[in-house]
Amino acid sequence: MAPYFSMKALFPFLVCLSLLGCGEDNTSSLPLSFPFTEAIEKLPANPDDCKTPQAGVNFQALLTHRCNWLSDFNLFVNIQPNNIVANGQGIGYELNSTLFTDFSDKNRFMFVPEQQSLQFQEITDFDFPTGSTLVKIFSLSTNDDNKIVEIRLSIKRENGWVYLPYIWVESLQDAFFYREGFKIDSLVESNRQLIQFSYEIPSSSNCLECHKGEIKSDEVSFHPIGLKARHLNKVINHQGEPVNQLALWENLGLISGLPEDLTQIDTLPDWQDESANLQERAKAYLDINCAHCHSEGGSAALSGLRLEYWRKSISHAHGVCNSSHGWRGGGFDIWPGRGDISSIPIRMRHTEAKDRMPPIGRSLVDEDAATLVSAWIDSLPSQECAQ
Repeated sequence: MAPYFSMKALFPFLVCLSLLGCGEDNTSSLPLSFPFTEAIEKLPANPDDCKTPQAGVNFQALLTHRCNWLSDFNLFVNIQPNNIVANGQGIGYELNSTLFTDFSDKNRFMFVPEQQSLQFQEITDFDFPTGSTLVKIFSLSTNDDNKIVEIRLSIKRENGWVYLPYIWVESLQDAFFYREGFKIDSLVESNRQLIQFSYEIPSSSNCLECHKGEIKSDEVSFHPIGLKARHLNKVINHQGEPVNQLALWENLGLISGLPEDLTQIDTLPDWQDESANLQERAKAYLDINCAHCHSEGGSAALSGLRLEYWRKSISHAHGVCNSSHGWRGGGFDIWPGRGDISSIPIRMRHTEAKDRMPPIGRSLVDEDAATLVSAWIDSLPSQECAQ
């Protein structure tokens, strides 16, 4: 990524070039024109560790600094929507079911310091060694284009996980750190329809809200969302061959403590797989999209709603006749047999921040998912809910 530094030196010139197109129809260049000038000019001085040339990943900077530019960490050799190459020991990973973020595509990567490994945990997120870094690259696709929008870093430091949002600047082929969040006029394609909307990049505090976990020793803990066995236990294509992803990590020395029989791991299906069981699909969607808040210690713990996949009993804790606390619409999270009046699918279809669920991380409606959850609730044995 060394060329990125010279590109950033040309920043004022590139801004001038981008402004030459003002007044033209820029829909073909959405989602990024160039709305970042002021934010980039306000970047503070970059720490020395962020400027040090590195042959490999700059773990020293990852452990200590919020560097101005993604390239300061030297995590990638190349970043293009269809050609993302991780540096050193970085490895891409996949999830069985993925979190919905306004129909964006995501590329996920994990970086673990050499001679270190993750420790398997059955239900919670894996135990990561200090220095571990997770990267999620978001892009929006149309029928003839695919543009990167943002890149989020999750870094395990000595005092726990930190979350750094970076905004991608296409003309610089780099991303800059911006803690306050940002909205970008964007285009995305879904079900053969182009949707124009405002894509919202989260602030640092938004990241903490979603990743909040149980309070331990009077301190709030924060955790990754997707790095759990039930999300990762799947067959992937590696160098042209099918292989179980967790078994691959074990063979590469990236994880220890795996059970001998990986079929023993309680594993989510792909919620979009129509051949899978309806209830399992609905639970898979709710687990990856909602359970990080609707769990013990999560940001929505006071709701009483617990949506982890591993909860086998579909009862009050899982939403059955649980009053929809904190929502002016009232009602119950799940009214068995009545998906039309159950709060979960209703709020999945709302787009106003005060009503929608999740409250952050999306502005569009995933209608396929809402229909799935509603159909599952319709399939439950009828039951009367009362205050």
